[in-house]
Amino acid sequence: MREIDEELRTLEAERGKLERLISMATQLMREAGLFEAASATPGTHPRLITKTLEGLSSSDDFPTAVALIVERAEDGATYDEIREALLRSPLGSKLRRSDKGFYHALARAKAKGTMVDYKGYTFTPENLKVFLSKIAAGIKQDKSPPSTSGSPMMEALLDIIARQPGIIAKDAIDFIRGGSEQHNLSPIKNENSAYNAIARLKRRGEIETFGHLERQLRIGPNASDELKRLARAAVVVSLKTNTATSQ
Repeated sequence: MREIDEELRTLEAERGKLERLISMATQLMREAGLFEAASATPGTHPRLITKTLEGLSSSDDFPTAVALIVERAEDGATYDEIREALLRSPLGSKLRRSDKGFYHALARAKAKGTMVDYKGYTFTPENLKVFLSKIAAGIKQDKSPPSTSGSPMMEALLDIIARQPGIIAKDAIDFIRGGSEQHNLSPIKNENSAYNAIARLKRRGEIETFGHLERQLRIGPNASDELKRLARAAVVVSLKTNTATSQ
């Protein structure tokens, strides 16, 4: 009788182990399904990159490539998504050497009206019209602005550039060199980190360059609405004044 009880306890323990293993396997399968679904969601990087790689060649210029990417991104694309798609395309090496052509292509297209911004996403006018009609019909959810969270240094730089549109990078960095209590930023020991922060903000479309030699900085289309309001109310710093203060 004792042997039977011991065998039952052993079987009970084994059953508990099997139940835990089955539960773990079920959880893993569920998470894998969610990951697969997320990867296939329109607007994510994998979808955009796969579609963009079709038909592009290293002989294409940035305006052609950017136009193709934005046209294919029917639900819009952020600057980061467009840039990542280009990096993985045959034009990747060209973009790594210099990203000026990329930003110029976007700026020219928007000036011509062949591309438009909507809540931090870039569309063709036709795609945006269709997208908005789908929102109105309840087929699509409206966009939420891309996350613009960043380091205290990035937040401080964004604040300076919003309040002084047209400022050059050196002057913006000089403003925060001693730190910023408002943004919980310690004094800057290595200004290269500040230049890297500015480059990252440009890649994210939160700031953009303009003016002679593209030296001046202003708030970009992917910045928050609050920063855009600050920039609209600010006086643009002229390059002449800006250059004089940086000498």
